[in-house]
Amino acid sequence: MPWKKGQRPKFVREQDATGQVADTYSEIRRQLGLPFVPLAYQIYATYPRFLELHWQAMRPVVETEAFFRLAERVRADGYTRAHSYLRVPDLCERVEDLRFSTGARHELTATVELLHYKDALLLLLLAAQLQAFDHPVGTEAPATPAGVPELGEAPVLVDEERAAGPVRRVFDDLKRTLDVPFVLPDYRALARWPDFLTAYWQVMKPVVQSPLYSECQWALRDTTWEMTRELPARIELSCEQLTDAGMSDDDVATCVKITELFVKHLSGMVLNIAAAKIGLEGGTVAAPALVRGEEMPSRAA
Repeated sequence: MPWKKGQRPKFVREQDATGQVADTYSEIRRQLGLPFVPLAYQIYATYPRFLELHWQAMRPVVETEAFFRLAERVRADGYTRAHSYLRVPDLCERVEDLRFSTGARHELTATVELLHYKDALLLLLLAAQLQAFDHPVGTEAPATPAGVPELGEAPVLVDEERAAGPVRRVFDDLKRTLDVPFVLPDYRALARWPDFLTAYWQVMKPVVQSPLYSECQWALRDTTWEMTRELPARIELSCEQLTDAGMSDDDVATCVKITELFVKHLSGMVLNIAAAKIGLEGGTVAAPALVRGEEMPSRAA
């Protein structure tokens, strides 16, 4: 395991990055159209040689319009599954500030849209990397250069240690329920609106514990896995290539495990942030399968 149960992972914060890591961070933000560096890459940066080689392998992909179209398909798949199978009420009706404050609702919506955008990009990239540890992925094909949008300001993340009592209790419950040693950044961003986070987690906790949710996660991962074959560049970065580049076997194994964990959690986050988006849009009626406790059809092999 890259970190033991209850142990926070090491990471390199953006303000602490120097040299090649700082340069790579700048490219990640610019190429992905993000105002911040995602946590997965901050953790990768504790293995700077891996971060450098990973981004070199991914750069030809993220420079194409096709990559962003594929990420949009991942995003749409997650949204469709959440809308069709997960019980999501109108969350604005449950939060007084959002019923009466246009400004708060606008800021929260913008944050959710940014997270929704980011999670699909990362899931597609890391699913590709996870396969590339074993074999090349993607295809050699002519591609149109991407025009990447600028997506506003970085969200404010509420610090775990300094969170107020109600938010701290939600954070602790999130970690127990999701079996993670730290609060994922998306939830820390939502914690800027404590009443929303509380209402949202009251809705999502039983959802994420259901067999139906697990089936949705598996199906989304399978869909993303298949989409990596359409990436418009051949991605080659195997474990053998990493050891040949000077990384130790233990460090390579750790990077593989980190990637596996992020692919798992990102498939959940794509669904969960889609559910937050749906809740802000007025919610949806529960699918009959969820009400009866039935499962979706088995995922594809």
